[in-house]
Amino acid sequence: MQWNRRQLLATAGLALSARMSTAADNPVARCLVYDYQGQPLPAEAMRRFHLCDLRMRPFTLEPKIAAGEIQFTAPAGRPFRIALPLTVPGFGEVFVYADDRGAGYTPASLAKAGPLVLNHAFAVDRMANVRKLAAECAKLNITLSPELQRHIDAAEAALKRADAARSDRTVLVRHSMDSLRESLWAGDMLVFARAQQRIARQGARPGFLFGCNGFGMDSAAFRQNFQALFNYTTLPIYRGLVEHEKGHPDYSHLESLLDALKGTTILPKIHPLIWLNDDITPAWLKNLSYDETKQLCLSRVRESVGRLRHRAHIWDVVNEAHVQPEKGGVMKGFTREQNVDLTVQALRAARDMDQTCFRIINVTGTWADYYMSDKPLVGQQSPYDYYKMLFDAKADFETIGLQYYHSGRCLVECERDIESFQDLGKPIHITELGFPSSIQMEPNMHTGAGGAYWGGGPGGAHMLWHGDEFTESTQAEWAEQFYTVAYSKPWVTAISWWDMADGSGGSAISYGALVRADGTPKESYKRLQALFAKWRQA
Repeated sequence: MQWNRRQLLATAGLALSARMSTAADNPVARCLVYDYQGQPLPAEAMRRFHLCDLRMRPFTLEPKIAAGEIQFTAPAGRPFRIALPLTVPGFGEVFVYADDRGAGYTPASLAKAGPLVLNHAFAVDRMANVRKLAAECAKLNITLSPELQRHIDAAEAALKRADAARSDRTVLVRHSMDSLRESLWAGDMLVFARAQQRIARQGARPGFLFGCNGFGMDSAAFRQNFQALFNYTTLPIYRGLVEHEKGHPDYSHLESLLDALKGTTILPKIHPLIWLNDDITPAWLKNLSYDETKQLCLSRVRESVGRLRHRAHIWDVVNEAHVQPEKGGVMKGFTREQNVDLTVQALRAARDMDQTCFRIINVTGTWADYYMSDKPLVGQQSPYDYYKMLFDAKADFETIGLQYYHSGRCLVECERDIESFQDLGKPIHITELGFPSSIQMEPNMHTGAGGAYWGGGPGGAHMLWHGDEFTESTQAEWAEQFYTVAYSKPWVTAISWWDMADGSGGSAISYGALVRADGTPKESYKRLQALFAKWRQA
């Protein structure tokens, strides 16, 4: 086909128009960010920069990052939040969010902002959230403490000074950071106060499961500390430990732990039937075809549930499939569709072997920024999208399992993240939870593939919260506040801390246990003990 000159010009015009439309719909955004002294933030400090939607699902981005400046193509389709870990003196180092006063940015709204000074945007949007929380507390007749009101007033005053100093960027940043510090404190205090009021209204929850992993349950001293606090435990059935040699499973250690529970009221959960992770997958099961892997995994589910069905009924059936393979590992992994198919088939296999079994699908890294915002691997997706794919595939299971190791988020963002899973319509177990009591690293602490990165150190051990160091008192404060927020949600039916004792071998966070290595309880243990007793008697 031959075109004349007019047709060629017309076609070229259409193509140019399409390119201009695309550029207009997805403009390149420019954000500026500074430290609390007004100096451009180093590029290295911004490597955790990401965008996420209002459900905290990150967008895959390739931003251009230089000292004090970030440029990226604004995504279309879903409103987004801009997230970045930032040191806020007097509060800590946490992820802070800019989201256009809660509505989320769009390419159009971000374009209007011009170069967005993120320090100011973080302060403005956190203050908008604080005002909303304060209004909700007022409707519930919650009296704000003088300390909380001082934080709110100081945040408002500093933000007014920042708004008045827009022509002087250094002053703008300084007052914005002052406001952000005060509003971070105020937000955490508001959600904690609201949760306390909700718990007082709802009364006791007799069936609630307060748990912890019990890898040392065969020790009498461990068991004594455990029984004085918890009524629920997670016991290990990792494939690499149970079946190091193909065809020769050894359940003796797990069965000894179950034996140790005889005569107690502690309810056991077995964890996990399937976890295709580098560190815990035996060599003979690594990097097989999907069909071979599926066959071996399903036979393992049937064997384990069939063997133990008279002793345990709660199972983490599949663990962390949504992020396998891990970055930096040797496992090749499978597609998202294959991970979902394996999950669905494993759930059916467990039910076939025990009609009474209670099945949990466990996920990690609920904010998913480490896994998703920087070129996710073939099978990786956000927890929310993984669960949605399971529902689309008609997966039959009882409970969603979420992990909340400290990863540099304030209490406001923790609550928001938990609530983002509510509309899936399933009860939620918080299956793993932890916070460090020291900034020091335990000897021979194992971080796993990428563990030193996704939380700013194992379990966020380098991202400070409510102060300038991690202490046993800070850990106790975080434990009390997080448990209170989670327990106030009627759809959260279990919470499990991880780990019980420092140095016990199951820790995900350095010095993140509730009991010291010598067996003496930390302040967090005592604080939770008093809290649980109060709730059980309500």
